Order: sequence, then structure tokens, then C-alpha cells
Amino acid sequence: MRVRERRPPRNRRGTVTQRRGTPVRRSSTRATIQRPHPRFAWYTGLAVMAVLEVIEWPLAVVMVLGHEIAHRAHSAALRDFAEGVEAGA
Repeated sequence: MRVRERRPPRNRRGTVTQRRGTPVRRSSTRATIQRPHPRFAWYTGLAVMAVLEVIEWPLAVVMVLGHEIAHRAHSAALRDFAEGVEAGA
């Protein structure tokens, strides 16, 4: 009498290849949480003020662009500073 060897079940994710341009299906059992943009409230507030005509649309657009450029420049400056500190340590 032969004893049959049991194999663990194969992982199907590793065996399936995905073609280019095909959408990836997400499992419905695992919920994906998407966080809102960090400055979403700021942009929403500017849009509400522009809709209520508290400020003009061109001013709201300039404020959004200026705020985003300032944030990116500040982040880049902090990143450069951190790299300098790491190099000096």
C-alpha cells in the first residue's frame, strides 16, 4: 500500500500573468482605504468661497497654485536639509 504525499495548495496569484492594459481586479474581501489629499479642506474652502462670490475665481486659482508651489518648495527644502544632516552624521 502506497502512502500518498499531500502537497500544500498552490498560490494562484503567482501563477497568473497579467497582460498589459488590462485592469487589475481588487478582492472584495479586502477593503482599500484611500486617504483624501492632505490639502483637500483648503481647496474645498477656496472653491466654496469662490462659488459664494466671497473671492473671485481667478484669485482662488492663484491661491491654489501658490499654496501648492509653496508646499512643494518647502518639502524639497526639508528633504535637502535632512540629506545634509545625514551626510554630516
